[in-house]
Amino acid sequence: MLFSNEKSIENLVCILLQHGPIATTALIVQIKEQRPRTTKQGVYAALRQLRRDEIVVMHAKKASLNIRWLKQIDQFSAIAEQHYVEGNFGRDNFLNLKDGEKIAYFFSSPTETDQFWGHALVILAESSPSNDEPVYLYNPHEWFLIARQESERAFIDIITKKRRFLLTAGAKTPLDRAVANEFDGDMSQYHMLEQPLFSKNNYYFNIVGEFLIEVWIDSNIATRIEEVYRTAEKIDGAVRTKLIEIVRGKGRSRLTISRNAKKAERLKKMLRKNFYTPVGRK
Repeated sequence: MLFSNEKSIENLVCILLQHGPIATTALIVQIKEQRPRTTKQGVYAALRQLRRDEIVVMHAKKASLNIRWLKQIDQFSAIAEQHYVEGNFGRDNFLNLKDGEKIAYFFSSPTETDQFWGHALVILAESSPSNDEPVYLYNPHEWFLIARQESERAFIDIITKKRRFLLTAGAKTPLDRAVANEFDGDMSQYHMLEQPLFSKNNYYFNIVGEFLIEVWIDSNIATRIEEVYRTAEKIDGAVRTKLIEIVRGKGRSRLTISRNAKKAERLKKMLRKNFYTPVGRK
């Protein structure tokens, strides 16, 4: 998101202007669809602030994103990405791990865990020398596309620009099936198992080359997620709200990043057979 308040008028203006200039009258209508209590005066105030910040320009009663600002953002992102992906931050940088080594991290909720988790997985995927190598993921349930839909979609889009995203879910409940249409069947693929791979319902793992990310979320939170998946028949507002509440709840999660060629290959073999990959690619 561009701003800390995801639903702020300023943020919505920028998101809507991603697709090109919009007349201010149409912009007000579109914003009110997403924020029904927003006033016309509120939108104009947001536009004035964005103009002062040189983020938005106005011409012929139309608002546009300032190209100069976009170029600055693009340059900032490129430099930051290069340093985070290619930089050496000492012993705590998981990219420096040797085979058999690992680093552990601890978080206070699944949402907090997922924020770092996605960050780390993107860095590993961007740093891996071969773009032919898919990213393999195992989740007991892909609740991320329900409770953290926007960030999960963005994350999948980033990964699939360079490599395949192959996700295995540990069940076939109605909620597990409901997210299948989020995958295109090629660069992003989804497979549901009749039975989970592991007895513990709080264990997740990702593989990029020789690197493993393993996550254990709080067992009580995992049980509450499992109960929603056991009882819900479809994704609706109530189910989404319940899962968001659960994954934002407090509970200790552990995330480890390791470099372990043998274990990574063993886990890949458990998942690989269920996916399509072109000949010569693993």
